[in-house]
Amino acid sequence: MKFGFGVFRGFAGWPQRWHRPASTLSRTLRPMITYWMRKKRQKVASAPRISVQAPVVCIGNLVVGGSGKSPLVMSLALRLKDAGFSPGIVSRGFGGSVTNLPIEVTEHSEPHVVGDEPLMLKIRTQCPVVVCRNRAKAVDRLCFHHQVDVVLADDGLQNTQLWRDLSICVFNKQQGIGNGLEMPFGPLREPLTVVDQLDAVIVRGTEYPREMLIEMGVETTTPAFASVSRMAYAYRSDSPNEHHPITDLIDHGDFDAVSGIASPERFFEGLQQAGLSIREHAFPDHHQFTASEISDLKRVITTEKDAVKLVHLAADPFWVVALDSDQSEFERWLIDHLKQWRRV
Repeated sequence: MKFGFGVFRGFAGWPQRWHRPASTLSRTLRPMITYWMRKKRQKVASAPRISVQAPVVCIGNLVVGGSGKSPLVMSLALRLKDAGFSPGIVSRGFGGSVTNLPIEVTEHSEPHVVGDEPLMLKIRTQCPVVVCRNRAKAVDRLCFHHQVDVVLADDGLQNTQLWRDLSICVFNKQQGIGNGLEMPFGPLREPLTVVDQLDAVIVRGTEYPREMLIEMGVETTTPAFASVSRMAYAYRSDSPNEHHPITDLIDHGDFDAVSGIASPERFFEGLQQAGLSIREHAFPDHHQFTASEISDLKRVITTEKDAVKLVHLAADPFWVVALDSDQSEFERWLIDHLKQWRRV
């Protein structure tokens, strides 16, 4: 049973009915939908273990659309490296052409093959990254070729083939949960009661996760942690190792700000709050750019996710904004659990 809602991406891309209360039809059919989802959750819980080499930490969501999982995975990988771990990353490779044959991502991979987010993760973290629709195969390939001691699975919370030692659900303050109904009547991939079966919840965009969950309508005893993103620095595409404060770009003149992420308005607002003068160019999430779409742009500034696609098309160097994510309390919680897993 599959639902074809791939066209509805991003916070503003939901159908209007996903914001409305339950209709007569949804009240009638919802028990069948939730029954199927509960059966699927049972399959998730019984997925076979792939590797005893490293614990698998699955970071996903219950809500359709971008909740900020990939930037979170990126920050976690960097923090784990700083703490002495050797993390690896697996991903479906959304937006790419990878199917059930696992492919390792390199800095020279093509984003239309491996996906824009896995390539971004590889470039920024320098961790081994493997993409495959069958995430179990991705974990197997990763652990066979690399001495990793923790696997971060970017998405896959509903994947029935993926064993996970820790399941982390990400909500987003700005995104919310719509009408709180399951697909196709609302934006939920699973009933909210699933949260009680998970190991932790992260709420992006707030310092008060428990209060924000209650405001959304999510009540759970599962540990909840805050995660707040910020624009860390900027760099030119031809010199990525030279980092500049965003405010250093104020005197550079007007920028053409290009964003093909789930919520481009957040990127534009961040640039404006930093004092930059911009012309906004918003594209759908995971957009595959063409040369003609950027040929008339003069001074481009973009996201890391978009940069991996624009670098092959832009005639001139452009500016890239790097994000950082702060979830220190969750990081301490995760590292404690990983250390316990090592002792076992």
